[in-house]
Amino acid sequence: MLTTPRHVLVVEPPLAGVQLVDFLAGALPGRAPVRLRQAIGAGEVSVNGEVVLANRRLRAGDVVLLAAELPTAAAVASPARQLPAVHFESASALVIEKPPGLTTVPDRSGRDTGVHGLLEALRPGQDLRIVHRLDRDTSGCLVLAKGIEAARHFDVQFRDGLVQKTYGALVHGVPARATLTIDAWLGPDRRRPGKVVAAAAEQPGFRDAHTDVVRIESFARHALLALQPRTGRSHQLRVHLQSIGHPIVGDSDYGGEPLLLSAIKPGYKLRKGVPERPLCPRLFLHAQQICFHDLDGTAVQVDSPLPADLAVALRQLQSFDERRRPPCD
Repeated sequence: MLTTPRHVLVVEPPLAGVQLVDFLAGALPGRAPVRLRQAIGAGEVSVNGEVVLANRRLRAGDVVLLAAELPTAAAVASPARQLPAVHFESASALVIEKPPGLTTVPDRSGRDTGVHGLLEALRPGQDLRIVHRLDRDTSGCLVLAKGIEAARHFDVQFRDGLVQKTYGALVHGVPARATLTIDAWLGPDRRRPGKVVAAAAEQPGFRDAHTDVVRIESFARHALLALQPRTGRSHQLRVHLQSIGHPIVGDSDYGGEPLLLSAIKPGYKLRKGVPERPLCPRLFLHAQQICFHDLDGTAVQVDSPLPADLAVALRQLQSFDERRRPPCD
């Protein structure tokens, strides 16, 4: 039975025809969708004093009353952070699957400790050390060294370009050539602290950067690329691809836009009043392979399959892109 309402909402004319559950999702952002449906089913929501179903279509001027104080989706999620999966382990190294949304090292505020804050939980009592970085929203292979001797070994490997890294990226547009190398100097963007810009020639404070690119699959307005950076500059892949007019999908910092089903599926229709969600919820960049020599000289190759969120987005693109083209010229 409906008690004293916690929320009183009035349907504005532009939202006429919207389903009740979609109206609540828009009016109460951040609430868990499952909890919204549960509240409606439990009779905690009424429309003009009547308890109705979740798919009830609303009219302009309808009054929606909600008795429950619904938690946000973040509050519903478990507070415990799951430890990253381990792809490889030896006496001197660990290669983990860094999830998206997790920094490698603590952020400037110190509130998000990132992978660094999980080292003790990953291998209690061991001296794990971070020897390279991935951007917050980049997923995939991240190498951790065990102890100071291994850390020094990997520092040299990365510094001297002896570690081969391969990334998968979905970009806007299709590069004209199947293979190319991007050579552009990278330096700080003085208009945007923390961001990077590219330059065709050397400038004060800029460092040379080189990225090899292979076109794997072509679509009407996108391409799947394999990227091998020969240098390890901050934001290198993202800025290099922006510099040639092919920013990474979902990379709003460097010219990328969301991947939307409405842009690739013929006849796609949006539900009224429901904003379209991107097929890819983040930056489409994944560290899919890393090759190095371990402390004992053993050659190591570690592969990370495309994670579910990126794989699903790619399958959607493959399914609905009518002008899909073969990978080679």
